[in-house]
Amino acid sequence: MRKINLKVTNKNKAILGTFFIALFATSSILLPLILIYLIPQSGLGHYFLDNINYLFISILGLIYFIITGFYYYKIKIDPYVIDITSYRTLSGFFKKKDFVDIAHNMLSDYSFFDRPFSLNKTLMLKIETDSGRIIAKRFYLTLITEKEVQAISKVLDRIIVKNN
Repeated sequence: MRKINLKVTNKNKAILGTFFIALFATSSILLPLILIYLIPQSGLGHYFLDNINYLFISILGLIYFIITGFYYYKIKIDPYVIDITSYRTLSGFFKKKDFVDIAHNMLSDYSFFDRPFSLNKTLMLKIETDSGRIIAKRFYLTLITEKEVQAISKVLDRIIVKNN
């Protein structure tokens, strides 16, 4: 049997996505509000004041990204341990991170779920403790490709088959 070695992350995608969301918020919400407040009689201030409904649409778009979240994840599976970490890119620095670091024999099942109207997929692991209790742990994965999902599924399937 081949050795198990898998590393998957979305570090660059998470950084770029967060940067573009911040740029979107600045350019479509903050800048028009500043222009409306500072120079309401100028052409730009007058234009943004006349088209204030675009500002509300931008605010709704930003609220959508705040609610659904933009997650950074790191999945590392070696021959002995499954190590998964997932957290929001900005608020993850201040909150507790979702992570699991378990031995292969503790994994009993897994599944992927698509989130409707979201860039996120959910990876749910069913982990069996030493006492025989099963715990479900969920990880949100933003912008994960189908190729990465298949690679993760292939490795996790091999682990489950080896456990049984």
